[in-house]
Amino acid sequence: METTAAFDWAGVVDYAKRSYSEPPKTQYELPGVNVENHLDVPVACVPLWHSVVTARLNLPKGDAAALRQGQKRLRAALEEIERIYPLQPGGILIQVAYGLPYFKEFIPAAVTDKMMPRALENGKPGDWAVIDAIRFPKDPADLVLEQNDISFHFKSDYNEHLSDVMRALFQPGTQTLNGIPVKSVYVGDLFTVTSIRRGFAGRGMPRTMATRLGIPGADKIPAGAMLFMGFTSSHVHGLAQGTLPSFETIPGYTDQTPESYFANGTMMHLSHIAIDLEGWYGLDHKGRLQRMFHARRTEAPEVLSPSQAPQTTTFKEQMEEDAKQHGLIGHNAQMQFLSRLDKDTVTVYGDRLPKGTVLFLRQDFDTVENPFEFNAGAPVSPAPRPGVHFIGFCPSAQLFEKVRKEMDSVEMQKKYNLPDENTGFTKFLVTTHRQNYLEPSRSHRSFPLAELS
Repeated sequence: METTAAFDWAGVVDYAKRSYSEPPKTQYELPGVNVENHLDVPVACVPLWHSVVTARLNLPKGDAAALRQGQKRLRAALEEIERIYPLQPGGILIQVAYGLPYFKEFIPAAVTDKMMPRALENGKPGDWAVIDAIRFPKDPADLVLEQNDISFHFKSDYNEHLSDVMRALFQPGTQTLNGIPVKSVYVGDLFTVTSIRRGFAGRGMPRTMATRLGIPGADKIPAGAMLFMGFTSSHVHGLAQGTLPSFETIPGYTDQTPESYFANGTMMHLSHIAIDLEGWYGLDHKGRLQRMFHARRTEAPEVLSPSQAPQTTTFKEQMEEDAKQHGLIGHNAQMQFLSRLDKDTVTVYGDRLPKGTVLFLRQDFDTVENPFEFNAGAPVSPAPRPGVHFIGFCPSAQLFEKVRKEMDSVEMQKKYNLPDENTGFTKFLVTTHRQNYLEPSRSHRSFPLAELS
């Protein structure tokens, strides 16, 4: 009589697929994030808890075999995690991005010269589409321009999921995920962790946390606010949809095509920004509303999610008019002529986009760290400090630089003799750290280009 293979219960029930959605090709699209209406404005309900881990690689530079082995291990670790937790906010969502030191120190120049996405300059490929972060005009003198090899962004509605996954990935010893022993998740020997950054977004957490910690200005934060500054950050019409932030999707930004190695990848910017809550809430509601959006906004205080639909876009001519007539330009208005399409556009995938469509994606979250939970480069303070870990995606670092410079609006400020408090809201922000990364597609999220080295 023939014998059959032993019954494998683990192969019968895939717990991660009980609420299954097909994984996107990108890393930055978030399966399972629902959309709700805030007074008829669609808002994405993003995961509640967030953690970012940055690191340097421990691998020997120039050792292609070691890098390929590391690639296999990290891929296996991420796949094992995703067999246990659903790919959605109720499980865990993981994004992995790589700093320029990774590509310059661990990948041969012959490979990067051929494969790295390049920004288009006058219609011709120029510099890589991911370049080093720079200091902007209103940055403090002690800003740290980081040089990490890798960044992991973990997010979930359940904080223990983040802690368990981070422990299993980076701490040696026997580990479990959801009570299930895991064998191939630990990859901590591949890295030296340089920072751990934690925070939250939504569910009224900004006021709750600020009040609990006695942060000045806490009582002024709207009870239902998503972020410390009161207004919603995840408007559906204020965030790039689908694959719009990818290198290849909108013609004219990079040399990438749907067939390129880094198709469905993007430039990611990571920074930490402290917030002067007392100063911000020293303004009345109208003052905050108009500095967040533009000087023509009139929404009532209970409206935390003013419409960000394409027709609300402020283009450069209107921004100039605001400065002339009102002596004030809002944060959104400063940047929208660059972060939104200035004409009807067709993507490389054939999608038609109206003028005013957003091509920049934010996944920022609040924090009370000062500046991080753990920082290998400098001490951290136990005193809570309100801030935001800002994460943004767009087709090139060159575009991000242009948008971020407009956030300071030095030339506009001089042209119209605007005081700092009437030029967006940078007066209330202090950036402490920043770095640009390349976030590859899901298929290349484990040590990209290693297999070609």
